[in-house]
Amino acid sequence: MRKLLLFMGIAIGVIACSANQTPKDLVPLKTMQIVVWQLMKADEVYTRVSPLDSTWKKDRKNVQFYQQIFDYNKVDRVQFYKTIDYLERHPIEFKELLDSVNELSKREKNETIIH
Repeated sequence: MRKLLLFMGIAIGVIACSANQTPKDLVPLKTMQIVVWQLMKADEVYTRVSPLDSTWKKDRKNVQFYQQIFDYNKVDRVQFYKTIDYLERHPIEFKELLDSVNELSKREKNETIIH
């Protein structure tokens, strides 16, 4: 009985520790911050222009914008969405990302006003 309890305790410990490990191929938080902010700006442009220019919807400009942003930041689309999926399951880290994106937007806005 003791051996069984010891084995179960070790198994639970190993499973719990492995569940808390961060996957190695995630996009770094700093890069995610920049990419998410750029994606938000691209969505804003697309949302404003697409009702005025119907070719944007037909040409799927928003998808083209996304790919340009991923290429520019050297981020794979699959890697980006895998990171988002991971962050959605870890709300504290996801909140850190969103807060940092918010701060980045505030800094950019203040720089625009000053200049």
